[in-house]
Amino acid sequence: MVTKILKIVIVLLLPSVALGQSLNVSVAEQTADNNRTTFTFGDSKITFGSQSVRFLDTNTEQPYDVVGVSPDKTMISTLTWDGQEEGEITLYNTRGEKLNAFSTVSLADEASFGLYPFKNGNTLLRDKIANFTFYDSFGEIVTSMSSSSQSKQGEAISEVARSVTGNTIVIYNPKIKRNGELGSKAQVRTGVKEFEDIFFSSDRYLKNVTVSKYGTLIAAITAKQGTDDRVLIMDKYGNELNTISAEEDLKGVRFTNNLENITIYSGGRVMVHNTLSGESLGATSVRSPIITADYFPEDDLILALTGNYSERSEVVNNVEFRAINLQQRSMASKQFSRVLGLNKAIELRLVRNSGNSYMLEGANKNVLIRANF
Repeated sequence: MVTKILKIVIVLLLPSVALGQSLNVSVAEQTADNNRTTFTFGDSKITFGSQSVRFLDTNTEQPYDVVGVSPDKTMISTLTWDGQEEGEITLYNTRGEKLNAFSTVSLADEASFGLYPFKNGNTLLRDKIANFTFYDSFGEIVTSMSSSSQSKQGEAISEVARSVTGNTIVIYNPKIKRNGELGSKAQVRTGVKEFEDIFFSSDRYLKNVTVSKYGTLIAAITAKQGTDDRVLIMDKYGNELNTISAEEDLKGVRFTNNLENITIYSGGRVMVHNTLSGESLGATSVRSPIITADYFPEDDLILALTGNYSERSEVVNNVEFRAINLQQRSMASKQFSRVLGLNKAIELRLVRNSGNSYMLEGANKNVLIRANF
């Protein structure tokens, strides 16, 4: 235990760039010419405008009121609505080839629409603030559900967390106001038409829900004014496995590929824990706002992207990458001279290519990061 504590303290006291340590950062060639709204999916380039999406391979342009991207970045769906009773969902592959188009259920409030396609062609539509409709690849309705709390004091728009494969889907209501308290609830889809409650609280609200890549584990960040934030770790059936508390204002969670460790980050701190025991492996604090972070156990390395994000323009300025090698207790950082464009429909991720070689995916530029320790 003393060794673990010493390890954390040493990492926190290290200078931003330790002697002999360095990061090399470069833009992947296939994304070098992308502007702030153009993203590369495989070999295809797609530009997302405020009201239309353009597939550069086929020069196809599709207007939309809402756009969605599958977690594996192979499918793009659009919802168009002219204010009449029904809208239309259109499904494309990344080249812009139309795969399907079908009418939706009755729509009413554009501000609450949300679209979540999957690689098998299935689509999930949030058609009202807490109503969801599931469509199969043919555009037929499979089932529908409501996550409404029926609270007379109001509730936030319900959100969706999902695995890459779509086998685990969590629908959660992040804030429900009752009796002056903020509560929340979450449900997981357990069958074609079945949903089970996996979380309910009358006085803790949900800041974020994350599902592991293949849907095995779920992590929920809960908060209550005057208390520490908590990360509740569950299996895909909602069985509680562990809870980790943190004094920081938590933003996000990442599971390692082997699920043995979990990375938790706030705006200025990254912490790595054993998923089941909660044991701390290490932590680091940074001065710049953290955009995303992850831990790679193969290299015993924490990697973080920092910068100033503008939600209005969806760009990150003052970009910097920071790596912390926990085994060697050393740190390196590198500024990135360009602005990064993001899109709310596209997940931003740090991934490992090989030993000490990584890539930032999900921005307009894929950024290659090489750590030298």
